[in-house]
Formats: sequence, C-alpha cells, structure tokens
Amino acid sequence: MNRFEQASPAPIKYVARILPIVFFVVVVVVFFILLNNVSDDTADRQMQSLETALEHDIAQCYALEGRYPENVDYLVDHYGLTFDHDSFVVQYTYYGDNLYPDCVVTRKSGVSFY
Repeated sequence: MNRFEQASPAPIKYVARILPIVFFVVVVVVFFILLNNVSDDTADRQMQSLETALEHDIAQCYALEGRYPENVDYLVDHYGLTFDHDSFVVQYTYYGDNLYPDCVVTRKSGVSFY
C-alpha cells in the first residue's frame, strides 16, 4: 500500500459516525409523539371543562330566571361562558322553558392544540 493512500475505514467507524445521528432522530420522533399525546390530553380536559361549565351555567340560569336559556349565545352574553369557537362546536337543542336542553360538545377536526 502506498503511504499516501488511506486504508478504508472499518465498518465500526461507519457505525460510530452514524449512531449519534440515528439516536438524535429517535429522540426527536419520541419527543413529537409525546407532544401529540399531551396535546390530545389537554384538548380532552378543555372539552370536559366546557361541558361542566355549560351544565353549571344552564342550571344557574334556570335557578335565577326560572327558565332554561334558548341558546348558547345567551349563556355567553349573560353568564360569562367563554370557549374557543375555533376549536370546539357546541350543539345546543332547546326544547322549552322548563325542559332541560341537550348539549353536545365536539372538537373540530384538524385542530392542533400545541
């Protein structure tokens, strides 16, 4: 072998060069998976909180006014209900002044919480 030629590196040297890159990619992928799980948990908690707030405000409206609210906007205007309209949809079905309304809270599809 000529003294100016370099011997081809052993396969272990290739692995030693690639291993940190592979480790970094794995760490980044795991991080994004965990971030997505935290985001889903946060969205579920926000939805449960909104459902609880709706039930509370509906009951409070009935206790104070003697009738159930006709729509969600009434609760927003008079009872301080706030929620993210871009993230959640509230389906509110009013049956009458003395019948408890149906409320269904759903998350809009394609909404990211992180």
